[in-house]
Amino acid sequence: MKNILTYAFIGLISFAANFLIYNYSFNSQATPFLSEDQRVDSALLMLTTTVPAYLVSALIVTIAFYWIAKNRQNNDKH
Repeated sequence: MKNILTYAFIGLISFAANFLIYNYSFNSQATPFLSEDQRVDSALLMLTTTVPAYLVSALIVTIAFYWIAKNRQNNDKH
């Protein structure tokens, strides 16, 4: 159970970091030059494309951490 929570936390941190970096850079670079309608359209597009991509990215990072930890445990036993 502890391992599941650890890997869930890693995935959550990865997702949050990706999203916050994207959101900060978008808001500082593009938002001042967009009208209100363009901001709404951009936010909807971000929710349909960027958020799922970051979920996939977080899943890949979590699986990579799991695989590396599993391989290190197997190597330590030998």
